[in-house]
Amino acid sequence: MKRRVRGIITITTVGVALVGSSVAGWAIGSGRLGGARDQIENRIATYRNVLLTVRSEREERPELDRRLADVLDRSLGSELESVDSDLRRRLAGLAEASGLREASVSTLGASVVPTPAVREFSRSGSERAFREEPDFAVLGANVSGRGPLDAVVRFLHGLDAAPWVKRVEYVRFDPDREGRIISLNARVSTIFVPGVEPAGELDVESPEPIRPIGRYTSMVDANPFAFEVEVPPPVTKPAPVTPPPPPRIDPRSRWMLTGVVEGPDGTEAWLRNVGSNQTIELLVGGSRRLDREVELQLDWAEGDIAGFRVGDETFRILIGSTLDRPLP
Repeated sequence: MKRRVRGIITITTVGVALVGSSVAGWAIGSGRLGGARDQIENRIATYRNVLLTVRSEREERPELDRRLADVLDRSLGSELESVDSDLRRRLAGLAEASGLREASVSTLGASVVPTPAVREFSRSGSERAFREEPDFAVLGANVSGRGPLDAVVRFLHGLDAAPWVKRVEYVRFDPDREGRIISLNARVSTIFVPGVEPAGELDVESPEPIRPIGRYTSMVDANPFAFEVEVPPPVTKPAPVTPPPPPRIDPRSRWMLTGVVEGPDGTEAWLRNVGSNQTIELLVGGSRRLDREVELQLDWAEGDIAGFRVGDETFRILIGSTLDRPLP
């Protein structure tokens, strides 16, 4: 019995050894233990991905070409000089058509955007030209003007509806004190590909915009920049008070009796104006108009007293006194 058990154990051990040797030989032969099979499978997966990517790009290429052509056909040209001139002309035309006053347009320097695939090409050899080829160029412009809100909105709406390719960088509103006149300042940029001409001419008339200008009517009517100006209540001015006329000055107060003289023609009374030093001589029975209402008449004169008459009034004046200070 012991010999039989020992033989079975020996046979079993030999069988296990043979199976293990076979598995190890298969693993070594297939490359699994050395990693060669994994490398081959990785390369197969890489090639498969490349082929799938190329197929996808080939299928998508017509759509990409169509989209690129659509952008280029809406560019303003292929040379900086022509694009610069056309951009300024179009912006100035929009400003004039919208009603902006004191409009000004100035272009900025163009900047070149390099190809995003620059790392895909080497720096030397035939690939260098593709590495240095620009993708497109960007030209910016500033436009400014002044006008009511509806003119500013018309300009921005026309700019948005214009068929040429552009991007509005920023828009600034600067209303006046009452918010009725708006100063507009905007920056616009457009792109073009040097050496690639757009197919055909852009329409002079803008197509029907996606957003009609009527949608801004309520905003323009409300004018969020305008403030209600408080009108002060009218000030009631008091009726002008007419000052009373100054009291009338008796012309007799201006004349003084300076002497009574016996002259060749009879007795005379000499009078002098205390303001102007004008002198007059009156004979008895003679008269002299002192103003439009007072006419003075000499009735008599004797010694240093003279008697005068004004209308129905008679009075006596002492030499050295004015005619408004009669003797009692």
